[in-house]
Amino acid sequence: MKFKTIVIDDSSIQRLATSILVKTHPRLELVGSYANPYEGIKALYDQKVDIVFLDVLLEDVNAFELLDSIEIKASIIINSTWPKFEKTAQDYGIHDFLMKPMPKKRFYNAVDRIIRELETKQLTY
Repeated sequence: MKFKTIVIDDSSIQRLATSILVKTHPRLELVGSYANPYEGIKALYDQKVDIVFLDVLLEDVNAFELLDSIEIKASIIINSTWPKFEKTAQDYGIHDFLMKPMPKKRFYNAVDRIIRELETKQLTY
């Protein structure tokens, strides 16, 4: 089973880099990549996304303001160049916080941990 994944990042270079990493993981299916966070959130609901890679500082809104305004059941991985946001991400219950650029091994470790959690949830329901 593949897990539906989207990338929300206003930097085209970072969005591409994260999308490439997602495509290399055998258990992930990239279903969208968005510069506009609101388009990404719409896709999250429309496509029943499992995992979201979300940049902290987006155009017009930050990730935490966005998370305050919606209900998300998907697993969130924050990716940022700003380590000062890691504590806030933990306070929000974010599944992981990855610094950009994301090393492939760290990326895989974070994704594999989330996949194990998602599979465990599926078995208990």
